[in-house]
Amino acid sequence: MSLVWSLIASFLYVEIFIVLMLVLPVASPQRWQRFFKSRFLAMLSRQAQTYFYLLLFVLVLFLLEAIREMRKYSHNEPTAEQHLNVGMQHSMRLFRAQRNFYISGFAIFLCMVIRRLVSL
Repeated sequence: MSLVWSLIASFLYVEIFIVLMLVLPVASPQRWQRFFKSRFLAMLSRQAQTYFYLLLFVLVLFLLEAIREMRKYSHNEPTAEQHLNVGMQHSMRLFRAQRNFYISGFAIFLCMVIRRLVSL
């Protein structure tokens, strides 16, 4: 996995951890409410909204790039049937494109889930 996709996957893992912390009964709902309504987070939220949209835009760009790669490798090449190595490389590239699609798609989905959970 390239460095960029490793960073996106790490971001996805952090998002999963945050969602689990918000959903599991680690703290009472009143404590979470106090935490999200604190002055410190109110100060950060003004700037965080800009960064959230920027991050969402970057993730959508990576999602579109993964879709482009999937479309590129989704058709079978005639030379892939003749040479085993070419067919394996083609399948490997398609697998990587699909993996990147799911990583970026779930990262976008969890961004929306976290935003909604925090606003409750």
